[in-house]
Amino acid sequence: MGRVIGYDLTDMTAQISVSINTGRAEEVQSVPVFAGSEKYVIPVAAYIAENGTVCYGEEAIQTAGEKSGLVTSLLYGAAEDREGCRELLEGFLKKTIHLASLITPLSEVERMVVTLPEPEEKLVKTVSEALEFLKEEHISVRIIGYAESFFYYAMNQDEFLTRNKIALFDHDGSRVHSMLLSTRTDTRPHVSMVEERTFDMSLRDDYSFLSIARTVLDSEIVSSVYLSGEGFEGGWLKESVSYLCERKRRVFQGRNLYTKGACYAGIDDRDGNPLLESCRFFDDDKLGSNIGVYMIKDGQEIYHPLLNAGVNWYEANGETEFMLGEDQEIRIRVENYFTKDIRYSVIRADAFPKRPDRCTRMRLKVSMKDASTIHCEAFDLGFGEIFRATGDSLEAEIYI
Repeated sequence: MGRVIGYDLTDMTAQISVSINTGRAEEVQSVPVFAGSEKYVIPVAAYIAENGTVCYGEEAIQTAGEKSGLVTSLLYGAAEDREGCRELLEGFLKKTIHLASLITPLSEVERMVVTLPEPEEKLVKTVSEALEFLKEEHISVRIIGYAESFFYYAMNQDEFLTRNKIALFDHDGSRVHSMLLSTRTDTRPHVSMVEERTFDMSLRDDYSFLSIARTVLDSEIVSSVYLSGEGFEGGWLKESVSYLCERKRRVFQGRNLYTKGACYAGIDDRDGNPLLESCRFFDDDKLGSNIGVYMIKDGQEIYHPLLNAGVNWYEANGETEFMLGEDQEIRIRVENYFTKDIRYSVIRADAFPKRPDRCTRMRLKVSMKDASTIHCEAFDLGFGEIFRATGDSLEAEIYI
């Protein structure tokens, strides 16, 4: 059973956690910046010395001092294709991932889950490309957002902490971002969703946060509350903590929730989780519809699924081959996961040669351009020796 790495990556900091086998059960541990230290937050930075030597993270900050050559904003710089940032981001990831060997040999790692605050298309692509080197180590990579990390973290805690809604407040020093996790039991399987809100709060003011907490929680039944982010450090929470602990709510504070949530996601992907067998998670990054196509097989029309609701849109890909009818139409079926409403979108394949009924074999590829736009590509594969493939193709977009 291979180990799992959870990697929390922002433009400012990174944190790493690793699954370990204690003999009784598998646990998730945070990885320190240096062996024996209790520092777990890594600055996302690189320092380029005059001789071209590059160092990363905490070492870069300490080495740079007042010198020029310190590079930050590696994540967004790489996503914007800023000169040199892509190579520096890859170097930073290589260097920091090897910190996991402080706890477990990398040869035992089989998968890694990276969590980003907002997994936008450019960021996902950038991080995926920067982690290509892990393929050589036979380590699979998955990318998820903070909301999904919160879900996996919460669902891997004691069951009594998940009986009602679960709240998270994340304070980065200038804003408080809240997430309220709830589960709909009127669907099969059940559906868990996160309601997110953002409040401006630049000062560490107890009563300002108390007002925010009341806004989010007053009308809700909540089992547990998590406080995350450097903004909550310093011991200034007093009246607000008393309020959070009302109604038997359990309150927890720390900065490693997202990295541990990512690690739990990898463990659950590998082993499954009894709590999640009857529950699916949805947020703004999830595909909210089942997508498929009708085709003729053995003389009968059948439905072939291409994309399943609940997958992250940037991970959604499907492909199939079938025979095109004489009407030159490709019928895409879209079923809303929540309402069960079904509609059909028709793509005309008039760009392909006109042939007899079912004498054009075609390949259809579908992916998501964003959470609500399907990108379709169709290719003419011909019909054996009778009708040669022309190499013609077409593209279309379907909005859901």
